[in-house]
Amino acid sequence: MSKTAIPAILTISNFVCGTLSIFAVLEENFSAAIGFILFGLLFDLFDGRIARKLGTVSEFGKELDSFSDLVTFGIAPALFTYHVLLSDFGQIALFLAVSYNVCALLRLARFNTTQSELPTFIGLPVPAAAVILLLTTIFLSPMFVAGIMCLLSYLMISHVKIPHAKKISTEKEQTI
Repeated sequence: MSKTAIPAILTISNFVCGTLSIFAVLEENFSAAIGFILFGLLFDLFDGRIARKLGTVSEFGKELDSFSDLVTFGIAPALFTYHVLLSDFGQIALFLAVSYNVCALLRLARFNTTQSELPTFIGLPVPAAAVILLLTTIFLSPMFVAGIMCLLSYLMISHVKIPHAKKISTEKEQTI
């Protein structure tokens, strides 16, 4: 196995987790759906770090990561929130879920084309939005979650600067 395959396998594992989360929602196995998203988050945390350590960072890997993130942190949590909490709101809830997904798509495309080398994120990263959405869905009322979903959608495409933890940890690793 080549060293370029290792980060790709981790990224594909993230994608598989997102896909399995979607199927778990459809089967109404909500704890499994959350678990798959959290496992996807672990794979997402390590794929880029390992690619940098191995010196195998590539445009292909960056694109693969974004496609995987869209499924695991965009589509899966939006479907989870819609199915578990918001579906009684009908077309409005569907609009919120689709809007969240469109904003995640735009955020990831913008990151790949203009921001991946910046020391800060511009807009809320999609994995962070997913974690916040899942937590609020589990613990808060439908109306509050609908508002949070709108806010997260906006923050993903906003120009708010957010510290880039990967850049900070990479800089610390290089000084050691």
